[in-house]
Amino acid sequence: MLPHLESIPVDVLSQIAFFTVASAPFTGLGAVLQLLLCSRNLHDALSLKSCPQLYARVFRSRFDLVAHLRRSKLAPPTTTNLALELQRRCAVLRRIRHRHVADHSILPDLWTIYLMLLESDGMNESQLHSAGIAQYIRTLLKRCLGQQGVLRDDTARALAISVACLVWSHKFITDMPSEERSQTLSELRPFVTGSSNNVLSLDVNNGMRRYPLSFDGSYNRTPEMMPGACVENNYRALLSSIYTREYTLTAPSLLSASIFLTFALKEAIALQVPKHLPQTQVVARPTEHDGPTIEDFFAITRRRTPLVADSGHQNPSREPFADRAGRKMRASRSLAHDEEFYRVAHRLGLPDDTWELRSCIGLLSGTWEGTYMTSPTSFCRCPSQKSDLTVSPDFVSRHPVQCRLEEHLCFTPCVPLPSVPRNGDFGESAFEHLFMNDCEGTANEFSDATGTSKHRYELLRPTDTSENYRDPRHALDVVITGETPRRLEATWGAFIFFGRIRLSDGLVTLTRKPKYSGDEGRGTWIFEGYIHNRRSFVGRWRSFGVSERESLRGIFSLTKVDDPPSHLYSSL
Repeated sequence: MLPHLESIPVDVLSQIAFFTVASAPFTGLGAVLQLLLCSRNLHDALSLKSCPQLYARVFRSRFDLVAHLRRSKLAPPTTTNLALELQRRCAVLRRIRHRHVADHSILPDLWTIYLMLLESDGMNESQLHSAGIAQYIRTLLKRCLGQQGVLRDDTARALAISVACLVWSHKFITDMPSEERSQTLSELRPFVTGSSNNVLSLDVNNGMRRYPLSFDGSYNRTPEMMPGACVENNYRALLSSIYTREYTLTAPSLLSASIFLTFALKEAIALQVPKHLPQTQVVARPTEHDGPTIEDFFAITRRRTPLVADSGHQNPSREPFADRAGRKMRASRSLAHDEEFYRVAHRLGLPDDTWELRSCIGLLSGTWEGTYMTSPTSFCRCPSQKSDLTVSPDFVSRHPVQCRLEEHLCFTPCVPLPSVPRNGDFGESAFEHLFMNDCEGTANEFSDATGTSKHRYELLRPTDTSENYRDPRHALDVVITGETPRRLEATWGAFIFFGRIRLSDGLVTLTRKPKYSGDEGRGTWIFEGYIHNRRSFVGRWRSFGVSERESLRGIFSLTKVDDPPSHLYSSL
């Protein structure tokens, strides 16, 4: 039989080898390897080096490529590159399947998994979930977090937590033992509250320097800055080749990912609704009751942080592979991860202010609802009270927050508001003195801190199809305005919002102020964070204009209630 096989043309042999693995897309390449072991001639004809087109074809049938082609805007990767990438991913999936965690392979494996998820239009996720990625990350986090964690690398921690945010579903979290959820929350808390004493050593400019981690995952060169200040991340963590293009990879924000996962874990236990409240607003009005009702609380408890694993992921064994491959023809899931990809991966040879980094413009327009929690360090502790430095106390409360936001864009030839100094506090500098004056049509004028100059901005209308429409990604600057929806003012309080977006990395800052005079006691708060998956806005908040001793601070998670602007899902 072997002489007959060896006499078959290579292209026909390649076809035969492909169909040996095509019917079992979630297994390895064992069938092809068995064919290669039949004889030396078959091995030479079908090896990866001699026949890369076979392995490139297998890659295209099992993994997603649409996101890479859209983001690179260059020639597609060669067959050799795809063959080598298939070899690398199969090795990673094998380690995931066998729960093999080796210290020397954790970091490169996490980068591969994370980038696969950011590129996923369905097939990458199916491959990872079929290998048991959720349980694998559950095991890996035990090595990365806590006092017993043996992996003391913050890049690995940031990647592991970010992957957990992308592969854990609400059902998976709910099925965890409550003790394990509590333990994970306590291990995440130092990164969320900023009480972690980890200081990273980096080889910068051929010298070892020690920088504490700042809000946006960068390394703070100015420790004297106030807590919560953000500085630009100039440190590129890793030079890597993604298919055929060279990229510099910066680790995702450890803080942002930890906050996101904290809320997902917290929401496994519903808020306790006070029983003394009126049932509905209809019952409350005759009694002149101000504030929330039981119905209002239930509406908040039903709102949960949206998880990618809950949207569109099916059990791989129950879904025909033809349907999974057909996802390439549907709306691209990976579009929701474009902003995250541009934050962590920057192609060499392109300036830092490329318009791809502006794809976050338009995401904030709409209604957002969620909750915030207050840090226990915000409250005064009795001087005689002894505290356990090894235990980070839990957040003391969880309250709802809602806002309806609009975005105002500045285009050439208009001049935008002055940018915030790179070493300054983005939240406070942006809005300590910001004023808006109504103009005709959809335009508005904003004054800077001095009030001596006015800057013209246009209101973003997501459904605009007129001839005057301009691509939001070409905007020079973005100003955000908003307020509490009127139907919720009596329930949760009335506030107005001002904000800006840092276009270099998508950092969003919002200042919340009481809407009506007489409510000044509610205070002015600054919210800073990032948008995840185009549906979640998570980060830190802090009170403004009070002393450090009297200030409040905490974390928040908001979910977009309505659909994102249609232009964000057009072909990029």
